[in-house]
Amino acid sequence: MKKVLNISLRQEKGRALIETLSVVLLLVLLGACCLSLSLSTFKTYQRLNDSRDKTSELRIASSFLTSKIRQNDIAGSIEVKPEPITGNNALVIYENINGESYATWIYHNSGCLMESLVLSHETPTPDISQIIAKVDSFQIDYNYEENQIFTSVGIDGVRPYSNIIKVRSK
Repeated sequence: MKKVLNISLRQEKGRALIETLSVVLLLVLLGACCLSLSLSTFKTYQRLNDSRDKTSELRIASSFLTSKIRQNDIAGSIEVKPEPITGNNALVIYENINGESYATWIYHNSGCLMESLVLSHETPTPDISQIIAKVDSFQIDYNYEENQIFTSVGIDGVRPYSNIIKVRSK
């Protein structure tokens, strides 16, 4: 066989097989690393997307409560009392529409912040209520001495949104 630049072009027995197997092994390792990286990236994306969705739900619920309280800041129209379904505190807003007295109940039931508009002598039920936001916890308290309403909405895994709203009417 010819020698080119002192390199033998003749193949030695078994050497080509070992080189081929080592290249295949390196390609398999590279493929496994790429697959692992893509799975890790996908899981991170899902986690960030879920966190963003939960934060958005909390912002919607907190903003809804704040705007409802501020819109109806009229003497005697806002009250915090236990709602009949679960017994937890609920925000009740009384208003007069076309000469009829109505109550808007905002309460937590079955993992959702709910709103229900009923006649003032009626109580809300889940079948006539609308879902405002999906939240895991809802807390509301009215401090009558300081004219402040404390609200807190939360979803598991995210810091709860708490708010203190100063009521101007007495």
